[in-house]
Amino acid sequence: MTNDNKTYKIILLGALPGVVDVQAQAGFAKLFKLPPEKVEQVFAKPRRVLKSGLTYEQAQKYMERLSQVGVACEVHEQERASESVTAPETGAATPPPPPPAAGGDTSAAAQPEQGNNQARDVAFEFTGNGFEYFKIWIVNILLSIVTLGIYSAWAKVRNKQYFYGNTYLDDVSFSYTADPVKILIGRIIAFVFLLVYTFAGEFSILAGIVVSLLLFIFLPWVMCKSLRFNARYSSYRNVPFAFNGRLGEAAIAYILWPILAVITLGILAPMAYYQQKKFVYGEHAYGTSEFDFSAGVGAYYKIFVLTFVIYAVLLGAAFLLGKWLPGFTSVVLMLAAYLFAFAYFVTAMANVNYNAINLREHRLKADWPLWPYLWLIVTNTILILLTLGLFIPWAKVRTAQYKADHTSAEFVGDMEAFAAEERENVNALAESVGDLFDIEVGF
Repeated sequence: MTNDNKTYKIILLGALPGVVDVQAQAGFAKLFKLPPEKVEQVFAKPRRVLKSGLTYEQAQKYMERLSQVGVACEVHEQERASESVTAPETGAATPPPPPPAAGGDTSAAAQPEQGNNQARDVAFEFTGNGFEYFKIWIVNILLSIVTLGIYSAWAKVRNKQYFYGNTYLDDVSFSYTADPVKILIGRIIAFVFLLVYTFAGEFSILAGIVVSLLLFIFLPWVMCKSLRFNARYSSYRNVPFAFNGRLGEAAIAYILWPILAVITLGILAPMAYYQQKKFVYGEHAYGTSEFDFSAGVGAYYKIFVLTFVIYAVLLGAAFLLGKWLPGFTSVVLMLAAYLFAFAYFVTAMANVNYNAINLREHRLKADWPLWPYLWLIVTNTILILLTLGLFIPWAKVRTAQYKADHTSAEFVGDMEAFAAEERENVNALAESVGDLFDIEVGF
């Protein structure tokens, strides 16, 4: 029982353990509707009072919402000076009292009609902006050049942390906590392989062929290593993802099926692509709960055939028109044919793949429209060329915004309760944070 003569205040501690500062600050900014500069000032002052004059129930609800966005706080008692609720000492607009988790409150304020098992659509949100990312991007490039590529591992982590931290689902952002040193080790291994391949080809054609075959054979190991690494250090609601794919399965998906596709002159290419996507999506897990990938191979054949037909028809039309139009016009039309076919392939595949991903009773949903995506890649390409590459950060942010706007999830029941269960399951497994071979290898 709480004391009716007491009120409570919330003290800011910083980011929760395992949550990077940029993620916590992004979540805080979204909750209190503050600009990034103001949030940095708030976090720079330790043990700052965020909100005072709260009842015990209000304080607990605020704590729950702050925890969901990765912010660590404490609740302290204070004498009730007045009956009014004070404004946050951050100077921010007061957010509405955070709603309790679905099914987690049996008081009169709860909404029983929502129910524990009612499905609800939750859209992804991306809150990044081009100029903010440009500052990160340009520093990453300059430091990577100065350090002869060594800083590129840290640059990758910063990039992922920015995009993960600004991607929200159900008002909670994702996080990426990889160690750049482990990425650097993997890149050094890849660089050594590249040197061996280059010099082997210079000394002997046979040696070059042998090294190429070895790289092809090692491809499944590289895929498993990279997917497992990125999954382990990606998390949502403080629950890490996992990748459970095995080397033999990767060899079948990335060696056997591509070989069969070549032998059959491309007839089995859609099947090979399907097997690879099934391996990647179906072998991932959220905590200990595995994803289910329910797409059928027929949808892949349909997309491959339609992409080929679209490209062939448009390319043929461009070739015929080129006989009566200036030469550069023919080139533009052929490029337009390629871009249209490419845009169709990407959007159709995204819709098939994402709509087939399920996690227990929860599932992803996607509706990527063709024409907005075509306009996106055309304008991004033109602006990148006109600015000599300086528009790349804005292009990446625009692409992330498009993906978030047209992708959502269908949650059934209380997602926070589901996440709490998975956190307990992961902790019960006592999985080590990493080991000597926990690196990302990629070519």
